Amino acid sequence: MSESTPLRELQRSLARFITRAEDSDARVLAAGGTQGFSLLDQIRAARGIPAGDRLRIYEHAQFARLHEVLREDFGALRAAVGDDAFHDLAKLYGMAHPSRSFSLRFAGECFPAFLAGPVVAPLLSRWPFAAELAAFEWMLVDLFDAPDDRTLERASLATIPPERWPLLRFECVRAARLVRFDWPVQILHEAWSADRALPEIAPAQTEILFHRRRERVVYRAVAPLEEQALSLVCGGADFEAICRSASDALGDAEGPRFVLALLERWIAEELLAGLADPSPAA
Repeated sequence: MSESTPLRELQRSLARFITRAEDSDARVLAAGGTQGFSLLDQIRAARGIPAGDRLRIYEHAQFARLHEVLREDFGALRAAVGDDAFHDLAKLYGMAHPSRSFSLRFAGECFPAFLAGPVVAPLLSRWPFAAELAAFEWMLVDLFDAPDDRTLERASLATIPPERWPLLRFECVRAARLVRFDWPVQILHEAWSADRALPEIAPAQTEILFHRRRERVVYRAVAPLEEQALSLVCGGADFEAICRSASDALGDAEGPRFVLALLERWIAEELLAGLADPSPAA
């Protein structure tokens, strides 16, 4: 390294070289930025390896690590499209979205949106569900690090007088998401997890509830009435409004029973973090 070249600028130049999408020769020239030096001149040849080849070792190592992380985070997607197509997708993704974080934890954060974009549309025409499968798998990764909450216990509800129930508002844990998919991609993930051949799937709108329970992110498909009730809970609706919504579909007698059964299930699944009562007892 030249004594006149600041270390920070050299580091930035190396990063530009590794992440730019142009051919290698163009990147060597561009990596110097506005500082008036060639990155190639700053790298020593050693043990018979030319400076340019040493630079490319870093380039290939960077992609190899990104590829490894994406393979781990999007295993079902890789199985669905095959190793060759997945390698090409990872390469294009790395060019379009070079890492902006020191942590590989976020390497795949933009991958689902990238797969839904126009750049890779021709490549993914055989797998129209690919972007949603990637979004499904990223949710499993992302929710693992969601904040912890103390969950609601059934005993807390037993102490509430009946007349105060209509105004109760329930709060979902922060490590929970309700996501609508146009493809039943959970079928592919389940087959991959069980080391089975991935089946053919057809478009079918599906609501999936994800949440972290202790040290594991779990998921399940949700029927329309439960999705409606859970959306009301997350939107801050009170118990009376949730029961009224269920009663519109099931009748005045069955609606409240259905909601109470859901509450029992949500508490058992540790989906609820607490409740708010706007009119506490004096």
